[in-house]
Amino acid sequence: MTDEDEPSPEFSKGFNHGYQLSKHEPELLNKLLQVQAGNTPNDYTRAMQQGKEQHQRETLMAEMKAIRDKQKKSIKRKR
Repeated sequence: MTDEDEPSPEFSKGFNHGYQLSKHEPELLNKLLQVQAGNTPNDYTRAMQQGKEQHQRETLMAEMKAIRDKQKKSIKRKR
């Protein structure tokens, strides 16, 4: 694996911070990203945005799975 394949430590921190803030303090994260929007993006801020998006994808997938499971139970009851 080359250096290009591994994320920088700054990117990893930003991703993890973005993910955790999205999970626990989404309003704060949105404010931070909004303030940073006027600046030149760096690894950390890009990674924060990606961490936020990852958390949103996982939340959406969990909601979809819960709906699907609920529908399966509903169909079994009707039979």
